[in-house]
Amino acid sequence: MARARNSRTTKRKRYALGKRVLALSWGLGVLAGCAGGGAGYQPEPYPVYTLNRPTRPPTKTTPTKPTAPPPTRRARPPRGHWPAAWYPPGGRISRRWTTIVIHHSATDRGGAKRFDAYHRLHNGWDELGYHFVIGNGTDTPDGYVEVGPRWRKQKHGAHCKTPDNYFNDHGIGICLVGDFTRGSPTPRQMASLRRLIRFLTTECNIPYSRITTHRAVNPHTRCPGPGFSLAGLIRTLRGPTAAASIPHR
Repeated sequence: MARARNSRTTKRKRYALGKRVLALSWGLGVLAGCAGGGAGYQPEPYPVYTLNRPTRPPTKTTPTKPTAPPPTRRARPPRGHWPAAWYPPGGRISRRWTTIVIHHSATDRGGAKRFDAYHRLHNGWDELGYHFVIGNGTDTPDGYVEVGPRWRKQKHGAHCKTPDNYFNDHGIGICLVGDFTRGSPTPRQMASLRRLIRFLTTECNIPYSRITTHRAVNPHTRCPGPGFSLAGLIRTLRGPTAAASIPHR
C-alpha cells in the first residue's frame, strides 16, 4: 500500500513538473517570436491606400487694364537757377502758401517804396501789403522784381480781403505796376512774372490751377483790369521756359 501511494505521488509530481516545463518552453517561444519573428518570419505588408484628390479647374485670368502713369511733378531746377533774393533769410519757405493772386497797381507810376508808404498812410497797415512788386520802368526798371518785407518774413499778405481772409493768409500777392484798365503789362513785366511764378509754383508746390487774380476772388474790383490775360499767362507757363534775363532786387 505504501509503495502504491508513493508511486501515485511520484506520477503526480512528474505530471506537474511536465506541465511547468511545457508552459516555460511555450513562453520562451513567444518571447523569441516577438523579438525576432523567428527564422523565416515575414511580416505582412501594410496595405497602401492612394487618395485621389479632385483636380482644381484652371482659373480664368482676365487681362488687366493698363493704368495711367502717375502725374509727374515739374522738375525742380537747382537753387542757383533762381535769384538768391527771392528766398527768405535762411532759405526756408513756409508751407502755408497754396495760391498766387495777381494785381495791378492801378497807377501809371510806382514801386515797392511808394506803395509801402501809401499802405501805411491811407490803409493803416504796418507795411507793404504785397509780397512782390514788378516795376514798369518808372520808379524801378522795367521788369524789375522787388521783394517785399512780408515775403522775407514769410508773413501773411494784405492784398486780397475775403470774409474768411483765406487769400491773405495763404495767397502770395504779386503786383504789376501799371493801370491795365487802360493798357497792358510790358513784355519785360510779363517775362519777369512768368519766371517769378515758375519759382513760386516750384518751391511752394502750387499748381497752375491755383493762380488767380484779384478780380476772380473779389467781384467788386476790376483788378488787374481787362488788359491782363490770366489765360494767356497760363498758356505761356505751360510752354517753353522764357530765357529772358532781367535784374531782380
